[in-house]
Amino acid sequence: MGKTGFILFLLCLIFSGCSHYHSGISPQNVVQSIYVEPVKNSSLCPKASGPLTAQLTKKIQRSTPLKLAHKGEAQSHLRVEIVDFSQKNSAYDPKDTSIALSVNLRIVAECTLVDRSGKSLLERQRVEVAVDLLKGRDFHSLRDQAIPQLMERLARKICALLVNIW
Repeated sequence: MGKTGFILFLLCLIFSGCSHYHSGISPQNVVQSIYVEPVKNSSLCPKASGPLTAQLTKKIQRSTPLKLAHKGEAQSHLRVEIVDFSQKNSAYDPKDTSIALSVNLRIVAECTLVDRSGKSLLERQRVEVAVDLLKGRDFHSLRDQAIPQLMERLARKICALLVNIW
């Protein structure tokens, strides 16, 4: 075999190897529909599971390529559990705790995404959000108004997580 034959043989090997290369996920493995299970609340966060479930379905419809589907028809199932809720107080000035008190609300959820066959695509992935409130006279109503805002932020982070796994 001459020099030209050897080069042609090498080129054939290189190009035949590259012809089978595919970048990314193959089309049959792409999840196109999702079922969002009702959110489980294992924390002390009041009234959290309903608003988070509603925000998740709304955010998935608007900001992901996934389509919502019924339980039996979906290619994947999303399970979200709220596992921690904390309220941490901090004063700016020890003499002024009745007026200038900041409260940090923090919520943590764990997300699990499984495909139709039961294969885990996400396994107990932790997602956390927080908000600072300046304590006023009616702190309880202020906290109750902040809970939906926390749920909206948490839903947004969970949707970003879903988009980023593909």
